[in-house]
Amino acid sequence: MAPSPQAVIFDFGGVMAQFYRPDRFRLLETRLGLDGGRLPEILWRSPEWRQAEIGAITDGEYWRRIAPRLGLHTPEAIRGLQEALFGDVEVDGRMVALVRGLRGRVRTGLLSNASDVWSRLMHERYHLDGLFDVEVISALVGLAKPDPAIYRLALGWLGTPPDATVFVDDYAPNVEAAATQGIQGIHFAGYEALVPALEALWVALT
Repeated sequence: MAPSPQAVIFDFGGVMAQFYRPDRFRLLETRLGLDGGRLPEILWRSPEWRQAEIGAITDGEYWRRIAPRLGLHTPEAIRGLQEALFGDVEVDGRMVALVRGLRGRVRTGLLSNASDVWSRLMHERYHLDGLFDVEVISALVGLAKPDPAIYRLALGWLGTPPDATVFVDDYAPNVEAAATQGIQGIHFAGYEALVPALEALWVALT
């Protein structure tokens, strides 16, 4: 039997906040003249994103490189799409309360595949200063999930053993990669499912 958790690590996009909203993306794909499903593929599964998420290129360079494939040819057009995609995204208040409730009981961590601007935006836009004990942003450490090395880095920063650490992510391959390092994984399927899943691992939420 695994020991009671000493730390819980959370993904950000798809867990703490929902950046992919199918209806919004379909509307924008129609406006941009893109086939269905093409927008998230360009944004998050392109070679340019793989470079941005490990810090090989800046966020600004990433957008400059993908803009032509989106039919965008000016900085103003890029900013307009960014605002349409993400301008009204909000952090799930229930998730913030959950993480705050864990603080002091277990160590809390953030492990996010994100570009170099994300650490600043997380605090300036989403006001999450001090929410996590440890923040691992892929572009700032040169590693990205599901690379096993980024999980080992997070464990080292948290100072907890793998079998006493829980990782929560909405992308199953990332959870599976964490499990190869001995970390207890939860595939995030919404707040309502997460609470009993954490409680089943003896994480006190109240």
